[in-house]
Amino acid sequence: MEREKKVKTTEEKKANGLEYPIIGRSRASEQLLKQISRLATTRKDVIIVGEAGVGKGAVAKNIYSFERIPDDKSPFMSINLSVLDDKELEAVLFGHDRGAEGMPYTTKRGLFEIANGGTVLIEEIEEASFRNQMKILAFMNERMTRRIGGVRPEPIDIRLIVTLREEPKNLVEKRKLLEDLYNKLTDFERVEIPPLRERPEDIPMLVKHFAGGLCKEIGIAELVIDINAIDVLVRQSWRENIRELKAVVDKSVLFSNGGRFMLPPELLDEKTEVVKMINNIATGQDFVLDKSLDAIEKGIIERSLQKFGFNQSRAALFLGMTEQTLRYKLKRLNIASSRTRA
Repeated sequence: MEREKKVKTTEEKKANGLEYPIIGRSRASEQLLKQISRLATTRKDVIIVGEAGVGKGAVAKNIYSFERIPDDKSPFMSINLSVLDDKELEAVLFGHDRGAEGMPYTTKRGLFEIANGGTVLIEEIEEASFRNQMKILAFMNERMTRRIGGVRPEPIDIRLIVTLREEPKNLVEKRKLLEDLYNKLTDFERVEIPPLRERPEDIPMLVKHFAGGLCKEIGIAELVIDINAIDVLVRQSWRENIRELKAVVDKSVLFSNGGRFMLPPELLDEKTEVVKMINNIATGQDFVLDKSLDAIEKGIIERSLQKFGFNQSRAALFLGMTEQTLRYKLKRLNIASSRTRA
């Protein structure tokens, strides 16, 4: 009963913010919030599937912390299997007894043992060798851990959250995931996080969230983010998902000028500048005509060079100018030539 009083509803959590907020208005984001709320009330093991950078680790931590009562001291520990070699991984997960062959002459508890009673996040389990995947599978089945060089297995009570960057069945076909481990993971509660390119409606809210957070961190007033900048960001492919978007937003905040959010130069193109220039005229906002025209001209020339494989003669003919004029513009607008590109 006491726990029920302290548990917050999804709506209250949305208002107060998760430890790692789920930002967005897409159906996928709403579904994610519901899953976190439901899974936080259970001790079931969980598998989270999603590309690099979608926030699998943050979702795992939210599942752990979402409805914990304040005095709950159960530990949360995580390990990324892509950063450890085969022998290191076994020692980190299971620990070792003093005098174990090839180990330091000390006793060290493993991660599973230390996290007893809590939650362990195993990130990128497909990066473990088949040998270690078999050991992890044995632990999943038995919930017993034994240190390297030890003789006595210890019962462990932990919740496991496992992440994968691809569909598990695909990883089995690529021989990166043991089929027996795949079969075990089908018993886990599944959370799927779609890539950012499949939920572009989340991008405007994410941009405002990240920009606002950095502005507060560095002590500047919140920036004005116009619709043109948002449009450019929505049209990107975001191969590294939220991680990549945050990096670009952070860079944009640092490029800011006069209280306005400024995209880094590599994301600006002539279409963006035309729309921005027309909107500024329509709304009566100040802008520098020469600067806008230069940005538009630079974009057109760069695209023309790319179209003709950086053949300046063909690009100049296409643009209706002499090669001498084109070379002058390349220098004035700081456009890389084919020689520089090579």
